Amino acid sequence: MNRKALLAAIVGGWIVALALVFGSPLIRSDTVVVTHWANGHMMRPALLPAFAEKFNRTGVTTRSGKPMTVRMVGLDSGVEADEVIARLSDGAPIDPKLADPTIITPSADHWLTRVNHRVGQTVIDLDRTRTIATTWIGIATFREMAECLGWPRREIGFADIVALRSDPRGWRAYPCAKAEWGKRPLVAFTDPLTSTTGRSVLFSLYAIAAGKTPEQLTAADVANPDVQDYVRRFQGAVDHYVAGTLPLNSQIFQGPRYGHFFFIPEDNLVHLYQGKENIKVGVETRMQPISRPMVMIYPKEGSTQHNHSAAIVQAPWVSPDQAEAAERWIDFLREDAQQQALVAEGFRPATAMPYGDPISVRYGLDPSRPTVKVNSDRIDPVAAAAIVASWDEVKKPGVVTFVLDVSGSMAGNKLAQAKAGLKRAFDEMSRRNHVGFLSFGDRIVSRVAIAPMTENRFALTDAVEDARAGGGTALYDAIRAGVEMTNAASGDPDTIRGVVVLTDGMANAGRTGLDGLIQMTSRNELPIQIFRGFAGDSEAQEEGGRRVDRASLNGKGLALQTRHPVLIFFIGIGEADLEVGRLIAEATGATFHGATEKDLAAVIGQFGKYF
Repeated sequence: MNRKALLAAIVGGWIVALALVFGSPLIRSDTVVVTHWANGHMMRPALLPAFAEKFNRTGVTTRSGKPMTVRMVGLDSGVEADEVIARLSDGAPIDPKLADPTIITPSADHWLTRVNHRVGQTVIDLDRTRTIATTWIGIATFREMAECLGWPRREIGFADIVALRSDPRGWRAYPCAKAEWGKRPLVAFTDPLTSTTGRSVLFSLYAIAAGKTPEQLTAADVANPDVQDYVRRFQGAVDHYVAGTLPLNSQIFQGPRYGHFFFIPEDNLVHLYQGKENIKVGVETRMQPISRPMVMIYPKEGSTQHNHSAAIVQAPWVSPDQAEAAERWIDFLREDAQQQALVAEGFRPATAMPYGDPISVRYGLDPSRPTVKVNSDRIDPVAAAAIVASWDEVKKPGVVTFVLDVSGSMAGNKLAQAKAGLKRAFDEMSRRNHVGFLSFGDRIVSRVAIAPMTENRFALTDAVEDARAGGGTALYDAIRAGVEMTNAASGDPDTIRGVVVLTDGMANAGRTGLDGLIQMTSRNELPIQIFRGFAGDSEAQEEGGRRVDRASLNGKGLALQTRHPVLIFFIGIGEADLEVGRLIAEATGATFHGATEKDLAAVIGQFGKYF
């Protein structure tokens, strides 16, 4: 090999090596880059990320011959809107690490309307914006419950859910109801401050209450006492608030002991059937299909649609070449091959392409519905802002006690992060909530009585700031005290009541055992007679004396007598006993979560959304 050939081989080798290191071919300096921000539903692996890889391999160029490439970025819908607003209104990004977007795809177009309104100019040309795929929001429930209510022969809507929830007889009013459901119908709703689905449904409720379309709604309608009373009555039926539809999936998987009616998009229900959603099974997270058939009820008052539009941003950072490339990319997304892939993931096509499964009765959906539609996408932005601002006034208030482990193992960064998270939760919680606090080591160390958040905020903050680590872990004594505080607090009998526990260890002190706190059964559905749940306890004793492994236990209810249902949420830090957390949350229809020191503060803040 001569010197010239050798040099060429070396250079070629370096190019290949660099391509391997960076995971993609080197791009030319004149390449037109389209940065596409998209919501989590569109960022599922088989969708936009896979489409972008396929598109980038086609070698498509602009009219002037420049190569183009698409880079996908996954962001929550509200984050997409807030980032664009900040970059154009304030001249600075919220997160500087994010590249400026060429296209944004929030779940619903009302986020785009908000961007235009907040910036004060047309950032998104709504009339020219094209949809990638659509999905309808409905009320998902278990098939046997829907049939008991008369579905599919009978139209069911928001009013029917409220009436069922308000009836003192509950499910007892229906001879077809099953004992395992319990008398009380359970409704879950996602927080409209963090969930596009919750936000869209809330907009729809206000429009239905006012007897107008969302586009006709005004701030005066939102402030109308009769309209607010309608929305407040609906929210009075809610038993669980959740930060978003994706974290709701694990709760749906728990079956009727957690909830009966869930407001979710069609694609979520399809994914639950297909086993493509991350579900907590025991203490593990895995993908697993639901075992109980579910169906989507399209409310007779009207359903709202999410368009998942590909909105090209009109901003100084978007060049004519990028705008052209963006249009080519959107054309590609609307081709049949990509639309078929979207349908396979539970979406309805954006084009006139015919479709079947999974938009079918086999997956609990009805392709002929909804017959009544509520378009919240073009809601007046002033009315939308008024609705979001009213959330604190119409949502169901909560009574909650935060229980903080300050045993010796919490010393250092864990306690510092717990303090930061609690203070964040206090700041973000509804002012109409009643909140208390206690800390514990080998005994209860400090306590702040439950009082309205407006009165208690600084007392709570001071108690958290004063917490010092030391001693053992009287976990169950502390949870019991938290339950008793929450149960005894004044407030509406139907208020959501809960305890949020933060701990990094296993119980090793105190008089109360796990069997004195909750009821448990084995997989054979036999009651558990003995399981203290202390450090080193690996087995329980079921009725009849047989020993069973702790991992095979199920939580079945509180062992304490209470006047009100009390949920117990469990945040396990580091090496905390998540099996115990699972049992406690399962027994009370709540949820549990494992957290690291790094993400602890954020996790605690999210748990504040449950009230």
